[in-house]
Amino acid sequence: MGLQLVRFRDFSCLVPAAVVVAGAFFPSAALAQSQIQTFDLAAQPAAAGVRAFARQANIEIVLASSAASGRRTNAVHGRLEVRPALDRLVAGTGLSVRSFDGKVAVLVASDGAEVAQIEDVVVTGSRIPRPELVNPMPVSVTRMDEALALGRISVADALARDPVMGVGQNLGSASTGWDAGISAVDLRNLGVNRSLTLIDGRRRVSSSARSSAVDVGMIPVGMVDRVEVITGGAAAVYGADAVTGAVNLITKRDIEGVNLSATTGISGEGDAGEHLISASTGGRFADGRGRFVIGGSWSKTDPLLYVDRFGMQNFLSYRANLANTGINDGIPDRIINEQTRQMYYDYTPTFWHAGQRWYVEDAGVRKGECGVMTDLGQYSVCDGGDGRHLQDVLQFRGGNTAASLLGRASYDLNENTEVVGYFSYAGQEYEGLSNYWRDDSRTTYFSGNGTQPRGSIAYLDNPFLPDGLRDYMTSNNLDSLYIDRTFGNFPMRGENHDRDSVTFGAEINGRFNDRINWTAFAQHGRVRDDYTQSNIPWKSHWIAARDVVADANGDPVCRDITARNSGCVPLNIFSLEAPSQELLDYAMADRNERRLNTQTLAGVTVDGVLFDLPAGELGFAAGVEYRKDTLKTRDDPLALNGELVYGGGPAAHPELDAETDVKEVYAELLVPLLSNMTLANHLDLELAYRYSDYSTVGGTDSWKAGLFWEPIGGLAVRGVRSRSVRTPNFGELYEAQINTMTGSIDDPCEVASYFATEQRAANCLALGITDPLLDYKIGPVVTTGGNPDLAPETSDSTTFGVVWRPDSLQSSPYATSFDMSVDYWDIDIENVITQFGYATLMKLCVDAPSIDNPYCARIDRDPVTHEATAVRSNQLNAARMHASGVDLGARYRVALGEGEFRAGLKATRLLDMVTETTPGIASGDVEYAGGYKNPDWRATLTLDYELRDFTIGWSVQHRSSSVYDLNTDSDEAYPDGNTVDAITYHDLVMNYRFDDRYQIGFGVKNVFDTYPQFKTNVYRDNETYDLVGRYFFLTAKAAF
Repeated sequence: MGLQLVRFRDFSCLVPAAVVVAGAFFPSAALAQSQIQTFDLAAQPAAAGVRAFARQANIEIVLASSAASGRRTNAVHGRLEVRPALDRLVAGTGLSVRSFDGKVAVLVASDGAEVAQIEDVVVTGSRIPRPELVNPMPVSVTRMDEALALGRISVADALARDPVMGVGQNLGSASTGWDAGISAVDLRNLGVNRSLTLIDGRRRVSSSARSSAVDVGMIPVGMVDRVEVITGGAAAVYGADAVTGAVNLITKRDIEGVNLSATTGISGEGDAGEHLISASTGGRFADGRGRFVIGGSWSKTDPLLYVDRFGMQNFLSYRANLANTGINDGIPDRIINEQTRQMYYDYTPTFWHAGQRWYVEDAGVRKGECGVMTDLGQYSVCDGGDGRHLQDVLQFRGGNTAASLLGRASYDLNENTEVVGYFSYAGQEYEGLSNYWRDDSRTTYFSGNGTQPRGSIAYLDNPFLPDGLRDYMTSNNLDSLYIDRTFGNFPMRGENHDRDSVTFGAEINGRFNDRINWTAFAQHGRVRDDYTQSNIPWKSHWIAARDVVADANGDPVCRDITARNSGCVPLNIFSLEAPSQELLDYAMADRNERRLNTQTLAGVTVDGVLFDLPAGELGFAAGVEYRKDTLKTRDDPLALNGELVYGGGPAAHPELDAETDVKEVYAELLVPLLSNMTLANHLDLELAYRYSDYSTVGGTDSWKAGLFWEPIGGLAVRGVRSRSVRTPNFGELYEAQINTMTGSIDDPCEVASYFATEQRAANCLALGITDPLLDYKIGPVVTTGGNPDLAPETSDSTTFGVVWRPDSLQSSPYATSFDMSVDYWDIDIENVITQFGYATLMKLCVDAPSIDNPYCARIDRDPVTHEATAVRSNQLNAARMHASGVDLGARYRVALGEGEFRAGLKATRLLDMVTETTPGIASGDVEYAGGYKNPDWRATLTLDYELRDFTIGWSVQHRSSSVYDLNTDSDEAYPDGNTVDAITYHDLVMNYRFDDRYQIGFGVKNVFDTYPQFKTNVYRDNETYDLVGRYFFLTAKAAF
């Protein structure tokens, strides 16, 4: 059969043929051979790899399909001449270049050749490119096409499968507040502020006012090729924030034709839908000197509520055991409420009188019925009976709709110089729910004037006063009563974000000679966030509207004459009917805030080979960079005037105009020390240094030193020691000091916690609390905010590990390839920037050796009742944070029948995670390791089998058992024990390729409908666990 040469654009018609022909237009044979081209090719099946190479090299390639079958071509990255790049593409694959005349390359199968090894990927760990397993720093790679096949429709969702990733921030972990709807990564669960996110190796503008977090949801998922995760201090390479590592999203650079894909899914309960549509295209222009790619994605995620999974009945909570007498008395410190109810939160009006909670109903006044009263007094809590189920409006995740677009174009000015322009745009609408408005007699809610000190009050002259309540008040000689209720007949308060993000940039790439390249770049980005809190009571209008009297005609009017003359609409505080639009327009308002983040980058980099050493080439990278970040926030004028804020809700945010800039210079060296020697196949030294000059904190130094030693073929030892610096961000420095009133809190000197340890009991006694406090419902005023005097964090990181790629297995008839890595890591952060919650501060106060400590000084208590009245919880530099663990990774591929079986394992063993608040005082340590949010073990196992056009895969995610409360050593603390059960999720996916153009897939996430243990707080923790349950999805892909 003769070989027919066909241009690449017509290649699809040759799929059934015995010969694969790939190509593109080219100017001349000589130019094609010598021209430097930019390659960005992943290791992939040979047929696809040859086609992609032909497009990027601007040549034609002829290859028999029988020779391509079962083989994989290598990754090729960087600016290379075509022939050396082609040799790199096929090296060790069982293919060789028979001929190449500059226009057409003919590839053939080598006799006795083996199938290609598991692919290596050029990764993020350094600005000097190297394969992922030939790198001193541990690096893992997540391919987005594989994640999409598993039904993971976002980058954040794909990365959640990696055990090194913490909860981070996503639609479930932040359903309300300024950052609701943002998806930000968190390496090691040490905070989003300590993980640096890059797009194609460059920073992006933050989407947050309180952190430096980049919203990875703003990048079109259909344009993401892979995500590279480097774990360990990388500030010397990429700058501040890379304390725990860096996450680099690599976008697609080589697209030919049009690619379409769609994913849709729904839970087994018929809710929690997710939908994704992506499209991309690309090609060449100007006789192949120009290249472009452009693509976008649209996604929609449906909301999920507590009641969608647990209904209106179940609400577990721990309550103080009033029968508890002390430590080791054999009596549990707490009891469990299975159907927690609170009558004063109910939708029906209630009041407290004569030691009893009463309900105001159409038929009259009746006593509230409590199943089992577990908290005594006016603000009692019951297990069953009357009262509101407080989780009835809890939102596990909000609804989210997003659209994004990314494009890139490049043009070769000559053989040595390329110009590039790129842009991205994203828009997002996030819809969150908060709660219904309620009034009660606590100072947490709106206070009025002299006649209405707080909450809603029933007066005898109120024409809306129900007859039954009037009779009760008259018979008890009462002129007024506080009315407690939730206004479920009013619209629920919403928290909506309308965001958009724009980034554009340009770069010029060139080379001084065939060994040294240079790049100059500039980039600007902007994120706008319009945050609307809807259906907020307008304070002065609400207070006036709820105080009603009758006019001369007996009609209800507002008591306040000034308010009445200004259009006050009377409010019936007893009604369960929907309010009129007139009342809504008067008494309710929307609070509108705006935040604007900007970032400007510019720099010059140089990289390549300085000269040859006896053991190899001395690689280097160096550069200078400038970065400027700004943040502007504007709150609603009504909020700034106190009209749209209340004690327990979001406080007003004063205007903020902040900016910071940094100038940096850095250098890296890759020094080959030994090669091809006994016990030293390779020995490489890696060095990096960065100096940064910040406008806020001055100069900082970061550095890195690493070794990669391969004593024998297939076995390598690697290690890195690094110093990283993180400077405080805008929120940590400049967030306004805000006072927020609290309701019910967990005071460590209450009955439930007083006897947790002997030290705590002694310190509570030293505070004057001779008897454990009862649960009080009017908590302290908590002050939060930034601290302009914060110092930078300094982190020292160590990684040490072994990589094993046994050569003996490569010649085995059973295994194609195998590799495994084991790495120990240790991160030690000094001057850690943190903001302890008020509950943590209160525990630190009484768990120290004495009450003479800085944390007790942040707490004010009432001199008579000893209840906490104020807690100052602003940002501070704590003493130290330490974390350590072991990461394991393994990949295996074996020929099985006519197909191929593949397996991959990633696991992390957490050894330690602690924040030391006071040097040398162990009781001041805040432990995290082993808690249910930071279990000892996390692991992901992926198995799949590919047989021609069909692939089936099975994925397993595991979290080990853990401790519920790390702050107690008492066996009596919790009646159902202080452990949390291990949990394992299973996913199934099947895909079928009709040809190179069409593919469909079906899958099930959480096949066995697994939910976390039904334990207080754990069972409803959407940040840590999957609460969607069994989930079915379909995928489809098409290429033209």
